[in-house]
Amino acid sequence: MKTVCFILSAAVVLSVDVTARGANQLNVPNTAINGTDVFSGPSFTVSGNFGLADFISVEATGTVDLANGFFTANAAGVITAPPVTNTGNTPGQTAPALGGAPLTGGPYGALLIGNLTLGFHPLFPANASTGLGSASPPTDIFANRTIGDIFGTAIATGTVLDLRVNDINTGDNSGAFHLFNVAGVAGVPDGWGLWPSILLPLALWSVLPILGRHFQPARA
Repeated sequence: MKTVCFILSAAVVLSVDVTARGANQLNVPNTAINGTDVFSGPSFTVSGNFGLADFISVEATGTVDLANGFFTANAAGVITAPPVTNTGNTPGQTAPALGGAPLTGGPYGALLIGNLTLGFHPLFPANASTGLGSASPPTDIFANRTIGDIFGTAIATGTVLDLRVNDINTGDNSGAFHLFNVAGVAGVPDGWGLWPSILLPLALWSVLPILGRHFQPARA
């Protein structure tokens, strides 16, 4: 019986710990950002005040190409094709944007969020979860990040945020990212927002055999 209590308690504590740390989520509207949305793009107005510990949780699908098929990247700016790009890079790598891009030095093709006052920042970090270092980077990626991590400052209600693609021109661009707002948990790495919904069911499933042994019906 002590084993049963321990398993259930651990599951509850983990679930509560994951959800209790949740703060306010800055919701980003579902929208499409075209490869040509470099110097202007979709925008939205923030409703509510958000501190450094509040968060954004999003998914992006698709790719954009910045060079007539010779530089294709996912929303983190991680190259997905061709085998060798016009910059000399290969899939799984990034290439730093030259001057004139919304974020000079940031990955070409990355989906950016910000404005002229806050600056523009990658919405999705280029890391292993978004395909950095992979020979076959994903084109469906997720990010669960704090406001402080993205912007480095609080965001006030009424702020207009723009979504752009990091590049230095638009004439040879194509493709699009499709951005979706998803439920997330502040302070939890990408993908961990699902844990509260599966920890307790798994724990209950694991203790059913134990409960069965402890609560056998009395025999005559």
